[in-house]
Amino acid sequence: MNARLSALTLIVILIATPAYAVGMKEGQPFPLFTMADENNKMTDIGTLIDKPTIVYFTHNSCHYCTQIIVLLKRAEVKFGAKNIGIIGINIMAKDGKMVKSYKKDMGFTFPMFAGNRDDVLNTYKVNYVPVLVFMDSGKTVKRIIGHYIHEKELHGYIKEMLK
Repeated sequence: MNARLSALTLIVILIATPAYAVGMKEGQPFPLFTMADENNKMTDIGTLIDKPTIVYFTHNSCHYCTQIIVLLKRAEVKFGAKNIGIIGINIMAKDGKMVKSYKKDMGFTFPMFAGNRDDVLNTYKVNYVPVLVFMDSGKTVKRIIGHYIHEKELHGYIKEMLK
């Protein structure tokens, strides 16, 4: 009986505590950094968040992430780059070389940054990818989605952001 109770308690704790990005909280400001883009140009990502924005955490070896890229590209077309921002952070990339390769392979144009730095990783605490962070134009986190998302859900969250 105690083993069942312990297992049930563990399951409740795991469900109640999102483990995918414990460094970010809904309702709190999104942590901002200056990071290298695909050309190793250092950019303050906060300067890019002037409208509802999705920050997409990924890395080059993630199969689900390649599927999410397709959904984000379609969402950018459907909702318009003037209305939503998309920013990628590649937590595997230490510099622009890997970011450039990933962008070329996946065929997208939205900005992506090299996020494999101790300060970035320790602040965001992304434990697995993909992770999508939805925020308003004031840089407040509205929703955090860990792992896979269906296109209908993605569009629903974007519509919520645009209200």
